Order: sequence, then C-alpha cells, then structure tokens
Amino acid sequence: MSRKRKMASITSAGLVFAMLLSQSAVADLGTEQVKAAENTAKWVDTEYVVNGDFESSINGDGSITGWTKSTGSGLFVTKDEWAKNNTTQFTKIKDITGDNSLSQTIKNVEPGTYRISIDQDGQKDVKSGLYVKYLEQAKELPATTDWDNWETVTTDEFTIEAVQDVDICIGGEVTNGYWGDIDNIKLQKLYETKSDDTDSSEENKKGYTISVNQTDVAVENGDTVNLEAKITYDGKEISELPEGVNLWWWVDTGNDHTDGLNDGTLEINDNSGKTLKAAYTTKSAGKYYVVAQLEDADKKVLGYVCTTITSKAPEIDTSVDNDDIVVAKVKDLSSDFIMGMDISSVITELDSGVIYKDYNGKVIDNVTDFCKFLAENDINHIRVRVWNNPYDSNGNGYGGGNNDVATAKKIADACRSAGIKMLVDFHCSDFWTDPSKQMVPKAWKDYTVDEKAVAVEKFINESLNTIDASKDVVDMVQVGNETTGGFIGETNMQAMCKLFSAGSKGVKDYNSDVKVVIHVESPQKNTLTNWSDNLEKYNVNYDILGTSYYPYWHGTLSNLKKELSYVQTKHNKDAMVVETSYAYTLDDSDGHGNTVREGNNDDSADATEPFTVQGQATFMRNLINAVNEAGGLGVYYWEPAWITVGDTTGLSEETAEARYEANKKIWEEKGSGWASSYSGEYDPKDAGKWYGGSAVDNQAMFYPDGTATAGLKVWNYVKTGAKVTKIGVEDIETADVTSEAGKEIELPKTVNVTYNTEKVEENVVWNTEGIDFSKAGTYTVEGTVKFSRKIERGAYKDKTSGITKCTVVIKQKNLITDAEDAGFEKADNFTVNNKIVDSVSSTKDDKKSGEACAHWYNGGEDKTEAAITYNKAITLASGEYIFEYVGQGADGDELYAEVMDSEGNIIAKGDNVTLTGWKNWKTPSVSFKLEKETKVTLVVGIVSAKGGWGTVDDLYLYQTKSADKSDADNGNTGDDENKKPDTPSTDDNNKDNTGSGDTNKDDSTSKDDNTTNGDQDSNTGNGDTATQPAKTLTPGAVVSSTSDTKTTVKDTKGILPDTVKFESKKVTDEKEVAKVADVVKDKIVGVKDVLIYELNLTDGTTQLHQLADKVQVTMDMPFALADNETIKVFRVDSDKLIACTSRVADGKLVFETDHFSTFAFVKVNTNAGTKAAPAGAAKTSDDSNMYMWLVIAMAGLGVSIAALMNRKKEQA
Repeated sequence: MSRKRKMASITSAGLVFAMLLSQSAVADLGTEQVKAAENTAKWVDTEYVVNGDFESSINGDGSITGWTKSTGSGLFVTKDEWAKNNTTQFTKIKDITGDNSLSQTIKNVEPGTYRISIDQDGQKDVKSGLYVKYLEQAKELPATTDWDNWETVTTDEFTIEAVQDVDICIGGEVTNGYWGDIDNIKLQKLYETKSDDTDSSEENKKGYTISVNQTDVAVENGDTVNLEAKITYDGKEISELPEGVNLWWWVDTGNDHTDGLNDGTLEINDNSGKTLKAAYTTKSAGKYYVVAQLEDADKKVLGYVCTTITSKAPEIDTSVDNDDIVVAKVKDLSSDFIMGMDISSVITELDSGVIYKDYNGKVIDNVTDFCKFLAENDINHIRVRVWNNPYDSNGNGYGGGNNDVATAKKIADACRSAGIKMLVDFHCSDFWTDPSKQMVPKAWKDYTVDEKAVAVEKFINESLNTIDASKDVVDMVQVGNETTGGFIGETNMQAMCKLFSAGSKGVKDYNSDVKVVIHVESPQKNTLTNWSDNLEKYNVNYDILGTSYYPYWHGTLSNLKKELSYVQTKHNKDAMVVETSYAYTLDDSDGHGNTVREGNNDDSADATEPFTVQGQATFMRNLINAVNEAGGLGVYYWEPAWITVGDTTGLSEETAEARYEANKKIWEEKGSGWASSYSGEYDPKDAGKWYGGSAVDNQAMFYPDGTATAGLKVWNYVKTGAKVTKIGVEDIETADVTSEAGKEIELPKTVNVTYNTEKVEENVVWNTEGIDFSKAGTYTVEGTVKFSRKIERGAYKDKTSGITKCTVVIKQKNLITDAEDAGFEKADNFTVNNKIVDSVSSTKDDKKSGEACAHWYNGGEDKTEAAITYNKAITLASGEYIFEYVGQGADGDELYAEVMDSEGNIIAKGDNVTLTGWKNWKTPSVSFKLEKETKVTLVVGIVSAKGGWGTVDDLYLYQTKSADKSDADNGNTGDDENKKPDTPSTDDNNKDNTGSGDTNKDDSTSKDDNTTNGDQDSNTGNGDTATQPAKTLTPGAVVSSTSDTKTTVKDTKGILPDTVKFESKKVTDEKEVAKVADVVKDKIVGVKDVLIYELNLTDGTTQLHQLADKVQVTMDMPFALADNETIKVFRVDSDKLIACTSRVADGKLVFETDHFSTFAFVKVNTNAGTKAAPAGAAKTSDDSNMYMWLVIAMAGLGVSIAALMNRKKEQA
C-alpha cells in the first residue's frame, strides 16, 4: 500500500541508497540551448535519476521509492488539489526542522558534462536551508517566491571523465517555520554540435545513442536470450537505420572478454547491418559476451553495448517422490537456516494423556523422543516461552502449558538429547503477553522502572543458569514477547529500551555467545523498520530482531522481505520470523473455538492457500523462501503439537458435549488449554473470562489422534523439492459479484482451481435459471467447473468437474448517479476543509474498488477533524434514506457520515466509527428522514490523530422507505429520474449492535435470500406508486431461519408480513463477544458461559426490529446443562439486558420477544446467588415494566387503527 506516514530514521545524509541502472539511452526532453561562437550547446534531461518526479510508488513506511531519507526526516510526498502549476506528486517540506535530506546514488554515469536541475516553490522570499550536494560540491537553494510559483534551479556544471557513480543529495538544516515543495530532480547532460558548414550526411551520423533491452542475463544451458537494440538520434528514437549507419552483432571473446565462450548460436534475421534484433542460444556453462555496435560508413564506432550472458547447467531435479504433498525446492537455501518450532505446550499435552505418532505409527509419549522425531524431520531449533510465576495463590497453574522455568529446563534437556538448539522466550510476565497486554509480574507490581531493570536482569540470568547450566543448548534468548506496544507494563520508549538493555545484560552475563532477540509483530505496519531505528537510538545491545508473521493479519510476503532486509542493511542486525502458523483445516477438535475458523480470520487476502495439509505446506515453503531470499536467519512454527486432549470430531452432539466437559477438567488440572480459570486472579479481563482449550489445534502439524501430518515433511522437502504422481483438488474458488438493481450482471467466466500441483484458472458454467437479478437482494448461483487435469486422489477422485458458487449482491440503486464521483475517480465535485486530506482522488493509495479513492495523512498536527464534502446537490423526495461509504486506516482514527441541506444545516450525523488498521474496511453510515422534497449534500467526516492515515471510497446513498409505504418504492426520488428498486436489508443504523457502531461490512446488503416485496405496482407516473394492503402470515405460522432450519419463529398472532424472512447467526467476532460478555458478567451472578446471536427479521427487503406483539423463537439448546445450571435469554440493548421469558420444551429452548437484534444466551449456576441491579439497569423481565408495555400496546393499537382506516380508504 502507499501510506504516507512520518517515519523514524531511514539513513544519515552521508549515506546513500544504491540503485543499479542499466546502460540507458538519453531522452531528448531538454529545453535550454546556449549558443557559443562555434558550437551550439544543449542541456538534455537524462533518465539516470530514479523517481526524480516522485510519481513512483511511495512505500508503506513513509520512504520514497529510489530515495533514502535522513534519520527522522519529515519529508513526504503529496499532491496539492488546489495547485494549478503542479498537479502531480512532489515532496513537501512542512512543520519540520533540523537535518532533512533525500539522497540517491547513481551508478555507472557515462563520461560527459552534467549539472543537476531541481524545481521548487514555497514561502515567499525565504530560503529553505537545503543544499544540492554532489561530488563534494554543494549549491544552496535560493529563496522561494511563493506557493505554486515553481522555479527551476540548476547547479554548476561538472565533468565526468570516466564511468563512475555519482552521489546526489538534497538536504540540510531546514529553516524554522519554512514551508515549501521540491520536484523534478534531474541529471542533465550537455550535448554540443559544431555550427560550421558540414555535409548533411555527415551531420546525420552525429548524436547517436544505443541501448539494449538486456545487458546482464542469467540463464541455463540451452536457453535463448532475445536481444533488441534501441537507437536514438538527438534523443529521438528511430526504428530504421539511415544509409551509411549500420548495427553489427557478434560474440566477443577478445579484449576484456577472453573468458567468453563462443560455442552457442547467434541468430540474426538480417545480416545487412540494419537489424535491431538478435537472439543467442547458449550451450555450455560460463559467460557469453554479445556485442551490439553502431558504426558509420567509415567503420567509426557511434555506440557500443555488450550484453553479458551467464549460463549454468540446469539444476538437477532432486525432488522426492511421495504420495502426500508437493513442495517446490527453495533455491540457495542457507545451510544454517533455522527450521524452528515452538513446542512450549508439549509437556502439559503429554501430561494430559496425549500421545504422538511418527509416520510408521510408533507411539511417542515423552518429550525427549518427541524432540528426536522433530530432529529426524529436519527441525534444528526449538523455542520455549517462560513465564515468571504462572500460578495463583494456591499453586494452581494458569494453563497455556504452565510454562515456568522448570518446564523450560525439561525441554532443554530433551533438546540436548536430540542435538537441537533452543531459543528461550522470556515474556517477563506471569502469563501471556502480546501487543495489547504486557502485564507486570505479580512480584514486581509496585516496582519503578529502575527496580524493574534490576529485577529483569537478575531473573533472566538466574533462569538461564537453571534452564541450561552447561551452556550447550540455549543459543538465543528473547527479551520480551511481541513487545511492539509495551514491556513489563511500560509503554514509554525510553523506559522500554532501558528494560530491554537490562534483560540483554542478564543474557550476556550468562553467556556472551548467546544471541539476544527483541520480538515485535505487525510487519505490515513497518514495525521492524521503526523498532530497529528505536533500538539503535537508545543503544540497546541486541543481535536479532524477530517478528511474528501470521498471514491472516500481517500483510504480504513481499512486505515482510522488505522489513527483514531493512534491519540487516540499515542496522547490520540479523532478522527472522519467530512465530508463524497456518491452518490445515477449519474444523475444531476439542470443543474450544479456534482462532482461525469458519467466518473468523478465514478470508484474508494474504492467506492465499487453501486450509488443507497441502495448503499449509505450500504456505510454509513460500514463507521459508521469502525469509531466505531476504537474508533472514530462519522461521519458527508456533505450537505445531498443541492438539486436542480429547477429540470431539465425528461424535454425536451429546457425546461431543460430554467429551468437551471432560476436556475442560483436563485443561484445568493439567494446564494444557490456552488458559485455566485460575488465571482470572492475574488476568481477569481476558484469560479469566475466556479460558479454555487449544485455539490452534487446527493449525498443528499433528492430527487429533497425534499422528504427524504430511505437513511436517515440508522442513525437509524445501531442501530437495517433493512431487506427487497423483493429482488432487485442494480447493475450488468461489466468486462474489456486486451490482445495482437494473444493471446487467456479468458473472466470471473462470475461477481458480487449486490442485495439489498448481493453481489453474478453469472455465465455469453458471446455472442462473429461475433467478431474477432485477430486484435488490443477495443471490447464490451454483456453477460447474470443468477440471483440466485427471484427478486421481482426494474427494474429487475420478471426477471431471466440481461445484462452486457465486454470491451475487444486488444493491439498491445508488442515488449518487455519477459513478466517478461515488468512487472518487475524479475530484471536481468535492471540497475539503483541512489539508490532511492530501488527495480527493488518489490512484496511489488503497482503494476499495475502481482506480481511485480519497486519502488523508495527519503528518504534523495534533488530533484534528477534516471533512470531504460532495457539493453536487441531490434532490430527494420525502422518505427515509441511508448514506454510507467504506473506509480504512490507522488504528484509532475515526470516520462518520453526515448529510446537510442546501443551506448547510445538518440533517443527520452518524456515529463515529473507529478504524482498526490497514485494509480493515469499515462502513460509516447515517440514516435520515425527509418530510418533504429536499436538496442534500453529503459529507465524509474524518477524525485523525497525529500520524493518522487512511482512505475512503464508494459513496452510497439509497432509499429505505418512501413517504407513503413501508419500504422503498420504484418511484422517482428526485435525482435525474432515479427510480428506486427494492431496498436491501440494513443494520438499523447500528442501534442494536453491541459496542461501537462498526458493522464490519463492506456493503449494506444483508444476507437474506432473493425474495423481495412483490406487492408493489409498477410506476404509474410522476413518482406515484399504487399501494395495496399489507398481507400477513396466518396465526400460528412458523418461519425457519435461512441459515439454520432448526431455529424457527412462530407467529402466534399473525402479525408478520407474509414476505417475512428470518436469519439467525452466531456472533464469532471475539471483540464483539467480549463486549457483550462484559455486560452480562457485570449484571448477572454465576455466569458460566455466554453465546451471542444476531436474530434478524426482514419483510424481504427492510429489516423489522420492533414488532407490534411478541413472537416465539425455538432453537436447539445452546448449552448442555448440569443439575445446578439454567439458561437465561437476554436481548442486548447497548449496556442494558432485557430479559426474555424462556423455557425448555422437548429438548429445545423456547423464548418470546417482540424485538429482533442481538441476543445473549447465558449459562448460569443456580447456586450462585443474586446480584443487585446497578443503577440505571434495565428490569430483568420484558413484562416487569407494565407502564412501558402499556405505552407500546397503545402505540401498536394506534398503528393498527391507522392501517385499518388506510385500507378502507384504498378499498373505497
């Protein structure tokens, strides 16, 4: 992505970023000519400077492609929507002081006379303080003349006598308070031609340049290299050589190329000297030098380019034949590459009765044999976490492996026996630490920073002497775990680094040869870049910077490589991945929900492989390859052996529940779950609430029965490669299409089929029979995919095709009729009130769709607000509407939607939606009602903290209800004869969502089926639509959930429309569940478990929240109940719980409600007593407040009477 963030240090002004440039032709873009007595001189812009116009991509860490910024530089690239004389990108100088520089090394500058040219604008009559520095010379930039008054500044000329590198730098001490911009940094070359009379034919031979498309190529023996020359005259490319000018190709083995070979084949389609193309086929291993030489009729050389072709023997196929997985060999894999695993939980797993099995079925029931088995599969390093004191006041373990010093010693002893080295991961806490939680150990609770420093140094040193007294196993030590945001309770950078240094001293005093590791995460946020800078700034003595990399959250492999490389090249420190994993299935095997599961972390754009054993192996191979290419030390797989202590898969519901209850007792007693209930004493807000089993059993490299999966072989196969003889299908891609009602729908012609050998685009035929896409709604279309491979294994064995699906979302027509405006494809109709919005139509940043989006970056201000106003007034008829859009950006920045009338009065403002990071798209929205025809303008509101950034896209305005009907009709809404189709379901403006107003959705269409209200007549003219009496269900009718047919709504009184649709959906988002559970546990005593469901009713298009009367909901029991347990049902309204009358009948849970939104199902210990309701809490029964229900009943009666009168009027 292209997030323009202020970065910490990049490099000092004296260091430069090496950019290798091939021999380039000179482009004739110059404009200046100087006449001398006998010569005409012309300065010509060259192509040597990389990204001199700053139009190339800006990196996510704030760095600028091709340029190196000085330490702490605040220079950043932007555009100015208000500027007239420069509407492209440039580098801005604003709100910065001190040393700021951009530097670049230009390689292989050819002999000639040169100068540097730079454009600038800025504060009137003020010097920026910057200099242009080159070849030990410097020229101060003159005072700028004003904003948008661009002037070109050139340096003195200088001469290059022989091919050499040239360092250029624009830098210096920026004048306090100065603002301005620089752009178009160029290296210009002086060309001279004689002005005396010469023969025109001779003149035509001057000013030639030659370049070749490839100058340094590596191939295998037998490969053919295609070469093509580019000839220019006076900077202009020519496609045909004139008479008297020839281009000759040959293979050189003399002069400086005596090591060259000439046993290949040079192919030229024309030997007349006029061809610009040649091809050379190598034969042997070695170097070939192919020359392209431009000559005149007298054999005078006008230009010369030599292409070096390095040929090597084809790599021998070392792939291992197997029946399991395909693994591409990692080329040039370092011999000492760390193949690591974190097996911290293995002791408690074995204590819990888990047994592991090797590939021959041999039982492994002790940690020593387990480590030996890993070593046999090429694991050469083990990682183990250590907590200071993971026990409560009664000695009960917190779980998660109960990883104290004694446990680490047991694993170290096993590693010694297996010949494996060990990395000790000191969390420096009594339980789990991560970016959001760095709790102080109980014994250090009241310590100052200085006291913590003494304590951590002592604890690490003494612990290491216990874990590995012989100093022959531990060779690396982590000081802290995922310490991106804090360490031992400290969040101040200086304090954190002081504690890192103290921990490091404890390590080095134990054994100076042991490497110190600092561990961060979120490489997609450039944390390795930023933290390596921080650690250097505060002089922390460490050796390796490690990161977690989970593809569900942590960005692309290419970005990871960039981050790892930065640490090594900038700070000369090693880097590696200390945590990673990948799911081989989405199924759970122990009854405790997994981190990656259906509907949760399973759809990341960067988790590109199927969740299968093959997919897991491919992911690991690709990660190892990326880390190796970046020069990283290695990779550790996190908890490959943390499997179920009792398999719940394939069991009946009753048996599975019994097994789950048995598992819970084991987790509590042995500490083999991620947390036990005893941890609540130390961590009541997290582990104390959500304790339970393994959350990663589906990411292990062992099946639930303990047998090693084929995925474990990947560590060996990356060295040799592995292939299979039988092809299977791993995954068939599904598709998604979003469109608007009335538009033509085009379904994809192909989908990706992932075979175990490769990924192939295969043709798909969709069955759209009986589906009417003209109405708003969500449709599922089934497609048949024909396989192009013979399938001989797996679920598709002997099949020639498979089934996929396409989810088609037809949205209500967008009342913003200019699609380019709605997608920010152009900026003409927008204004902004704060320059943190640096582009209203940026093609460089993260868009949701189309080619552009609006972007903001708060580069130097404190928390501030900005507004992007769409000034093209939209005329809307009376009725109800929703305006929404999508946005993503920095954690903590906020967005809101606002609607104003033509006079600037606010009609409605939606709730602020908090952003949660890169590409986590949120949907701010606002609902509003118009009593009369009104012209409206739309506003995107931004609240950004210092350093905040983000993008917004896809403005969407639609009608939900017309003035005289219960849903949007097909009538005219006032904007360019827009005729509204049926309205998709919405989220009731988030009023019934738990927690914040964030809906975590990318569009407004809920997943109801393709039924819409069929009672509307077509448009009858002038926007009027005929209406008919609403039809309702027969009393006693039962409606099944579209997502779970066992869950039903019974309309005992016949109040629901006959088009009603019912959906029940379990909430799996951990944050949302936690918010509701906090409310429940605050108000209810004896809570043992909480499940959250969203229950939604629609009339086919519009959500129904408040009903005129109660209906009856029946569902499977959400929990198994013991004798002293019961279930309570509550409707959740913000921080209030409204109890619903409920009972258990025929093994089903039955409850009544007249409102559909979020519901909490609570398992309660009946012996736990009661808790007084806090002030302001809702009554604990829907029937308790008779006055409230009387008001609702009277309101319902009024609505019924009005409906009856309206029906009589229409029938008349």
